[in-house]
Amino acid sequence: MRQIGTKLTMGLTLLTIAMLPVLSACSKDTGSSAAGTTDSPKANSVKPKEPVKLQILTTHAGAEYAKDVKVADDPYIKELGNRSGYDLKFEFLGQGEDFNQQLTVRFASNNLPDLIRTGGIEASTHPGALEQGVFQDLGPLLDKYGPNLKKKIPKEAWDSPQVSKNGKIFGIPAFSALSASKVIYIRQDWLDKLKMPQPKTLDEYVAFFEAVKQNDMNGNGNPNDEYGIYVQENMLYADLFFTEFGVSPHAWHVQNGQMVPDMIRPEMKDAIKFWKMLYDKGYVNPNMFTTKGVDWGAGIWQGKAGLWENDVIQLNSTWSLDRFVNQPGAEVSMIAPPVGPKGKGALSLPFNGIYYVWVIPSSSKHAEDAIKFLDWAWSDEADKFFAYGIEGKNYSVDNGTVKWDPAAPSNAEKGASIFYQIVVNPRGDGRMVPDVLKFTQNGEAITQGIEIAKNAVIQIDNTDMPKLKAFETHPELVPGNGWTIGGLFLDMFAKVVTGKEELEPAFDKFVSEWKRRGGDEAIKEATAWYNSKAKK
Repeated sequence: MRQIGTKLTMGLTLLTIAMLPVLSACSKDTGSSAAGTTDSPKANSVKPKEPVKLQILTTHAGAEYAKDVKVADDPYIKELGNRSGYDLKFEFLGQGEDFNQQLTVRFASNNLPDLIRTGGIEASTHPGALEQGVFQDLGPLLDKYGPNLKKKIPKEAWDSPQVSKNGKIFGIPAFSALSASKVIYIRQDWLDKLKMPQPKTLDEYVAFFEAVKQNDMNGNGNPNDEYGIYVQENMLYADLFFTEFGVSPHAWHVQNGQMVPDMIRPEMKDAIKFWKMLYDKGYVNPNMFTTKGVDWGAGIWQGKAGLWENDVIQLNSTWSLDRFVNQPGAEVSMIAPPVGPKGKGALSLPFNGIYYVWVIPSSSKHAEDAIKFLDWAWSDEADKFFAYGIEGKNYSVDNGTVKWDPAAPSNAEKGASIFYQIVVNPRGDGRMVPDVLKFTQNGEAITQGIEIAKNAVIQIDNTDMPKLKAFETHPELVPGNGWTIGGLFLDMFAKVVTGKEELEPAFDKFVSEWKRRGGDEAIKEATAWYNSKAKK
């Protein structure tokens, strides 16, 4: 699937999932039905019931609009309140680590609102809160007031330790834009110039690399500054050529009744041999272990890469065609990883998609209404708001057809669309649902890329495995985290690939050292966890 050569004017990274279209507004003005139906002065004197006030604590998520928002007068918060029937009082904390620190202070002060965004029911921002009864058991409330929540949120999410413990639900999950995001980007114009099809097998990938090496693909007169694959330090975004050999630096699998990390399994040597071949033949940039992220991107834009790995959501931003310097006719496609001797390649670790979790403090007097609000947010009625914002302000409807321009000032300035698609969206990140993508540049290609990413998930046995105590004082032993590779393994891998050490003694020495430093204890701990999980 090819990237269309039109220029995206959004100015923001292509927005990662929105969560579907909206319908008509919902009002809870319970006093209006009596008024006007009789001439009785008593009936006319009935006052509408004031909507329940819900206090919501969340993050501004880095959105410029949210940083400057005046909550009491904000049109989006008012619209969301009018539609849901609640008087919504949002409080926006910082982003990332700032948010975590501020949230910790709030929990320590016991000054808690009705709904709180957190990483999970046992997040480090509120240690011991679950055990101390700070959070409400939401099961009974969900059964009574959460039909949309129960219908639309999958069972796997409810079962997550971020959400539930000992069979009780204490949180409501909100979801990331994508549960899997990694794809392979390839220079489609180079393939066309070489008259080669998109590669599907390991051999076809190698054939493409050789062709890139033999030809001056970027046309700068230097046939030696292009590489088949371009890699950055720490093997970030370099999951290729591992699972094709049946292993992954990020994965654990059960072997002979024990949980074992793939990085110490003998099959890993075949993957290392393949990477060494790429290095020795000049198919990969020789500075692969030292190239900083900024230089990695610049090298790709300068035409040094035949293919590279990254997230599908970067198609219209990082890999926008206007960024390819002196590369007239540059064209990019997203493709699947190759099939190898041990099966299909894979790129992303399994992910339940949970972005964060809503909790309701036991101190809240409006738990029932908090659930009702979240249930409304997951209704079909809420879809359009979380996709397109306010009708007449952010989008229009012509003969029943929505017209929405993500690059229009009403949506693009200060990231306004991020505000209604993510910041005040209780579902999570709503930037990449079909209703949004159909208005997005290269939306069809991105949709296909999402499917590629979904089908390139690494099969593992350690899904939801907690952090192992054996690794607490030895972070260098930790297998890859899904993005980079563990330190001790990476050190051995780099030395073998660059020819500083021979594979056989180096790999055996690494395995022995890994076990000695605490790996054996980690295997015991992981095996015990797996066995306890299997019994449930």
